[in-house]
Amino acid sequence: MLYTATAVKIITYTNVRRTTRIGTVCLCFLVGIALAGSGWRVTTWLLASLPILAWIACKKRAAFVVPACMCIGLLLGVSRGAVTQNQLDIYGDYVGHTVTIFGIVNDDSHYNGKGQRDMLLTNVTVQGRSPPGAVRITTLSFVQPQRGDKVMVTGKLYSGFGNYQAAIYFGTVTVVATQPDVFSVARRQVVAGLYSVLPDTQASLAVGILLGVKTQLPANLTAQLNTLSLTHIVVASGYNLTVLIRLARRLFEKRSKFQTVAAGTLLMAGFIAVTGLGASMGRAMLVTALSLVAWYYGRHIHPVILLLVSAAITAAVNPLYIWGDLGWWLSFLAFAGVLVVAPLLQAVIWRKRKPKFIGQLIVETVAAEVMTIPILLCSFGNLSAAGLLANLLVVPLVPLVMLLTAIAGMLNFMAPLAATVALPASWLLSYILHTMNALAQLKWAIANFTISWQTMVALYLVIGFCAWCMWRCTRHDFLAANVVE
Repeated sequence: MLYTATAVKIITYTNVRRTTRIGTVCLCFLVGIALAGSGWRVTTWLLASLPILAWIACKKRAAFVVPACMCIGLLLGVSRGAVTQNQLDIYGDYVGHTVTIFGIVNDDSHYNGKGQRDMLLTNVTVQGRSPPGAVRITTLSFVQPQRGDKVMVTGKLYSGFGNYQAAIYFGTVTVVATQPDVFSVARRQVVAGLYSVLPDTQASLAVGILLGVKTQLPANLTAQLNTLSLTHIVVASGYNLTVLIRLARRLFEKRSKFQTVAAGTLLMAGFIAVTGLGASMGRAMLVTALSLVAWYYGRHIHPVILLLVSAAITAAVNPLYIWGDLGWWLSFLAFAGVLVVAPLLQAVIWRKRKPKFIGQLIVETVAAEVMTIPILLCSFGNLSAAGLLANLLVVPLVPLVMLLTAIAGMLNFMAPLAATVALPASWLLSYILHTMNALAQLKWAIANFTISWQTMVALYLVIGFCAWCMWRCTRHDFLAANVVE
C-alpha cells in the first residue's frame, strides 16, 4: 500500500518537462497521421475539445498532462492525414482513364532500363484539379525535360506505388515552359565541368556524391552501391550539410558565432537550392538548422526530441512521407542510429574516454546499419554483409571528394587549373570504384531473406530496449554534444 500511494503521489504531483510535452505531442502526431492512412477519422466535436486539452497540457502537474498531450497529437495527426487522404481520392477518380495532366519536373529526367524517359512530376494538376503527391511519367517522346520545367502529359492514368501516387506509362510529353534559375544553371555548369575533366564513370559518381544526382549513374554502379549499402553517399542528405556546417565553423568560429551561423545558413540554403528539397534533404535541413540555432544560443537539444520535432514538421508538410516514402524512413532511422544508439555504444565501450576517429566511425556505421536493417529486410529481403567494411573503406574519403570535385566543377572555365584539381579527385574516385567493385564481387557480399512487418516491429522494440538498458548502465548525457559540433 505504501508503494502504491508513493507511486500515485509521484504521478500526480511531479512536474512534466516542456521537452517531454513537445516530444509526446510530436510522437502522437506521427502516430495520428499513420492511423489516418489506415482510414481513421475524427469528428468535429473531438476537434472542438482541443482548447480544453491544450489548457490541461499547460498545467505544471503530471496528473493529466501527458494524456492531454497524447490526445492533442493524435487529434491533430489524424486531422492532417485525413485532409491529405481525401485529396488523394482525386487520383482514384481518373485511374483507368486517359487524362491530361500538368506538372513540374521534380528532378532531371533519365532513361530507365526499358529505354524510356523516366521522371517524377510534382505540383500536379489533373483535369483542372490539384491533388498532392507526385506522378511518375515514362515516355518515348523526343523530349529531355530538366528539373523545374513545366510539362503537359497525356496518357492512361494508373495507381501509384511507394513515393509516387499515380503513374502514366508511355505518355505523350510536351514541355510547356522552362523555368531556368541561377541555381539550376550553376548546377548544370558544375556537372558539365566534372564530365569535362573526369572519365564518365568517375564523373557520374562525383556528381552523385557532390549533388545527390543518381540518374546519371551506370546500372552496374547503382547495383554495387545497393549491394554494399553505400547509396547514402550519392543522396543529398544530412552528411553533406554536416560537412558544410563544419566547414563554416572552421572558417568563422574564431570571429563570431553570428558570422558562423550566417555562413552556415547561406551554404546550406545554396546547397539545397542546387540539389532540391527531397524527403531526406528536408529532414537534414531541419535537424541541422535546429542544431545550429541551439548552438548559437548555447542550448542543447536532446537528439530524441530533435528527431521527433523534425519528423513531425516534415510529416505535417507532407503526410505522404509516412505512408510510402522509404527514403524518409531510412533517413530518420539512420540518423537515430548516429545520434542515439552510437553515443550509447561509445559510452559502453570507451566509458568517459573520447574514441578515435576510426573507432567513432565504426560505431556510427554499425549503429546506422542496425537501425536500417529491419526495414530493409522487410522491404527488399536482402542484407548487405559487406556493407560495414565498404562504409569504413569509402565514407572517410567522401568529404575530401566533395571538396575537390566542387572546386574542379566550379573551375570548368579554367581548364588547366580544373584538370590539376581534378587529378587527386580522380585518384580518390578510382580507389572508391575499385574498392566497390572488389567487395561487390564477393560471394558473401549480400544475403537474401525476408521478414514480416510484425518481425520488423519486434526487432525495433528489441533495439529500443537494448538502448534503454545501455542508457541505464552508463547514464550517458545526450545534452553534452551538438550535431554541428
